[in-house]
Amino acid sequence: MKKTDVADFLQATRGMESRLFPVDACAFGMFDEIQKQEGIAGNLFEVGVHHGKTAILLARAAAQSEVVGVCDLFESQELNVDRSGQGSRELFLANMQSHTTLPPERLAIFAKRSAALTMDETTSHVRFFHIDGGNRPEDVFADLLTADRALLPDGVVSVDGVFNPNCPGVGEGFYNFLATHPGVFVPVFIGGNKVFFARPDAASRYEQHWAGDGSWSKFFEPGPFTFDTRDWLGRRVLTAIRTEWVDLDPLAAARAHLGPAKLTDRIWRALRGQ
Repeated sequence: MKKTDVADFLQATRGMESRLFPVDACAFGMFDEIQKQEGIAGNLFEVGVHHGKTAILLARAAAQSEVVGVCDLFESQELNVDRSGQGSRELFLANMQSHTTLPPERLAIFAKRSAALTMDETTSHVRFFHIDGGNRPEDVFADLLTADRALLPDGVVSVDGVFNPNCPGVGEGFYNFLATHPGVFVPVFIGGNKVFFARPDAASRYEQHWAGDGSWSKFFEPGPFTFDTRDWLGRRVLTAIRTEWVDLDPLAAARAHLGPAKLTDRIWRALRGQ
């Protein structure tokens, strides 16, 4: 995906309920573009759909031969123990139809607990696996096991909320997985609310793209983040570093995220009840 593709996606879905940071959407686009430049092809899979915003982004990234798989409890919310997400199949399908051209035969939907996913369902040739499902440690642990089975040797896993203090179980499940499965994944990029991992032997295929002239940074709009490397898990990891914090200066943070024009538009829409 080009930077303009991500910008078009963010504009088209601006009114959709989601907690997808623009900086993370740009990171999705960056990894997709790197994979295409590197000749890494395969399916895309998401755990935790909600109303489908990130699934739309994956669908727009998918090449003609690639399948997008999604897993969510949808109408079976009695199984949603921690009440995370509460996705809607109806809204998801409507949004996919409105915002993508992905044909139905290339969309695989699994309405079930993600821990019950089989390799036949995820396939074992996924190039991009996004985890944003249950926030309990056991859910995150199970989703990482599923991602490990599904991911290609050169694929990428994105995990939502690893550092989110509102969902401490995500970090607990993630570190439990690392402790019991050392060397399966290593971090390659820390975004706004998502962390991106690759297999150790594949990490350099991505990191070489930001070791040179910094052309990767062209994927990101100026905003409340700068980019630098940070030490984490024994590696130097490219990191989106906040320059504005919403709790300390809400308007400055909103302007940085949205830009003055978009912020004003959002305020007027809110006042008009739209």
